[in-house]
Amino acid sequence: MVSNRLPYTLRRAGDAWKVEKSAGGLATAMGPILRKTEGVWVGWSGDQSGVTDARRAGLLARWAERERYVAVDLPPETARGFYEGFSNQTLWPLFHNFPYLFRFDPADWDAYREANRLFCEAVLEQLRPGDMVWVHDYQLMLLPRLLREAAPEVRVGFFLHIPFPPSASFRILPRREELLRGLLGADLIAFHTHRYLQHFRDSVLRLLGTPSHMDKVEAGGRTVRLEALPIGIAPEEFTGLLDDDEKTGRMLTEMRERFRCCKVLLAVDRLDYTKGIPERLRAFRQLLTVSPESRGKVVLIQVAVPSRERIPMYGELRREVDGLVGKINGEFSTPGWTPIVYLRRNLPRAELAALYALADVAWISPLRDGLNLVAKEYVACQRDGAGVLLLSEFAGAAAEMGEAIMVNPYDEGRTAESVARALALPLSERRERMAALHRRVTHNNVFAWGERFIGTLREAASARTRHAAALPAELPAADAARAFREAESRLLLLDYDGTLVGYAKRPQDAKPPAELIRLLARLAQTPATTAAIVSGRSRGDIEGWFGDVRGLWLAAEHGAVIRPPGSREWEYSYTGYSPDWKRDVYPYLEHYADRTPGSFVEEKEFSLVWHYRMSDPEFGEWLANELAHDLEGMLADTPLRAVRGQKSVEVRPMWADKGEVMNRLTRECPAPAFLLAAGDDKTDEDLFARLPATAWTIHVGENQSRARFRLSGPGQVCLLLEELVAAGRVEVSRKTA
Repeated sequence: MVSNRLPYTLRRAGDAWKVEKSAGGLATAMGPILRKTEGVWVGWSGDQSGVTDARRAGLLARWAERERYVAVDLPPETARGFYEGFSNQTLWPLFHNFPYLFRFDPADWDAYREANRLFCEAVLEQLRPGDMVWVHDYQLMLLPRLLREAAPEVRVGFFLHIPFPPSASFRILPRREELLRGLLGADLIAFHTHRYLQHFRDSVLRLLGTPSHMDKVEAGGRTVRLEALPIGIAPEEFTGLLDDDEKTGRMLTEMRERFRCCKVLLAVDRLDYTKGIPERLRAFRQLLTVSPESRGKVVLIQVAVPSRERIPMYGELRREVDGLVGKINGEFSTPGWTPIVYLRRNLPRAELAALYALADVAWISPLRDGLNLVAKEYVACQRDGAGVLLLSEFAGAAAEMGEAIMVNPYDEGRTAESVARALALPLSERRERMAALHRRVTHNNVFAWGERFIGTLREAASARTRHAAALPAELPAADAARAFREAESRLLLLDYDGTLVGYAKRPQDAKPPAELIRLLARLAQTPATTAAIVSGRSRGDIEGWFGDVRGLWLAAEHGAVIRPPGSREWEYSYTGYSPDWKRDVYPYLEHYADRTPGSFVEEKEFSLVWHYRMSDPEFGEWLANELAHDLEGMLADTPLRAVRGQKSVEVRPMWADKGEVMNRLTRECPAPAFLLAAGDDKTDEDLFARLPATAWTIHVGENQSRARFRLSGPGQVCLLLEELVAAGRVEVSRKTA
């Protein structure tokens, strides 16, 4: 298990070291799972002093030996930029829908990357064959990919404990693509709610151009599982105190005596601007103002646990809350009654359990929260079922706790009305609501959550292994170069877009760089080698880019026209072609272009193509499916077919097939001893299907294919061609010698 912080925090206190229990719900949730699985917990100690001595080393060694807590050491400047900077002043406000508080500093980003690298090193030191790695939360979003690159077979799961924002907010973030790719290194990515999962899918589609299904996304040749798994609590850790701990029982008795004449509202939060504490205090003031009869009869106990006090905005929040508490208490207090009891400290669990059991209403009203375990802890401690849960609709827990009274914390007037309603709710209704909540909280506890996550991770890792087995084998480049060198004759057929160059939003922007043209020229001039570009591009594009490359064959529009080396004339692979069909099909495609901003229709000599790479990806994919389906019926009795390409739908004659190029080139190079074809999409599958089983067929990308081998992208293809050219030169030199 890997998280930003360990359950303990180490702090320098003068010349000594102080160990404190870490705040936050993760330690509460994960502690029982760690003990049950006998796992290792890797995390930062929280120490930013930069001091190392024997006492510190001894403390950390005892943590590792007794608790199996392994501390990651972060240099002070890295720790500051990683934790206070990028994690909590960039990601935290943006993910919680506070973009106006978002701040990005490139130096903090560098620290975030460095910290994730150091975490990766610490995990790798602990990793054993067969281990699973469970990575937690937004501070470590790069870690899954780092682990995947270092240990490709490792089983990695990631759980996000905070909301994942809508793509419109997430796209504000610089380095956003790198974070998404970091997460996609995992086998399983899980969120608290389906809404967060959908936001993630939307960002992956809009920013990476990668479509997904409800429960999975294909990335890097792997299937990444997506799940919504709301975290639970260990109820007995609270109820056990109420049942068996004398101190807890004594505190509860004392509290009941103290507040015997009042209804108790309880709020427990970290002192964070996402928790809605000022909004709650103002709503409480409104309740006291509009309902004078509540004065002296209702008390709000507000627990605010200090958090991130080194960050300026948190200091400002503390001063605001202090001022509101003082103002309300000063305005409404009487000698025998204080409306707000304000506790700005971290409470021990025994005291919390007593407060949960005491409270008539738990007022949980964050402005945005990933889940909120306080709501579940309160429900677990309501043994008589008489309490009421007042819950913000913007807490992730709202998705599974429908029996709570929901409030919009931004609407302070209606929130005050909801508090009054909760206080006046009949006992029978209170018990009915609480009984349903209690069953759900106890059933979907932290152990069930952990077992579901770990079981799903096992399934996802097994599915990844099966998927990898179904992919073409990774190309053994050295073997290919050796076969090329030893062959007496060679034929190479190379796709262009997605194979030699990456895709561009506009087709005209995917021009070949000068170094690629020089590489192809060297390849085409290698003795005993016939090389061809076989592309769906128009002859104008292909000739304009490669027309002057000596010795290179050119095939445009999927082989509909072919130009031999040294010639300016193009040969037609089919005679009797008529373009009359375009009159009927073009208006149909143009209609889709009109419906889809950013899309356009490209007319080539033998085909029409609807491109939607610049369109909204979700809408574009939906319309592409619709268009392909409609065209299938429309063209059923014609010699035409509609083909889905990379962000395109193309209508062309059936005979315009890359496989037909072989018929022409084998006349020039019959029975080549070395035959290679490389391509990335469905049109290249036609060519692979025509080639003998001994051919070096290469799919470029990470999808299933008829090809024998695969390479990950155009960069790897160009490296292969460099190796082949070098191998050809070695052979020429050997023969000359």
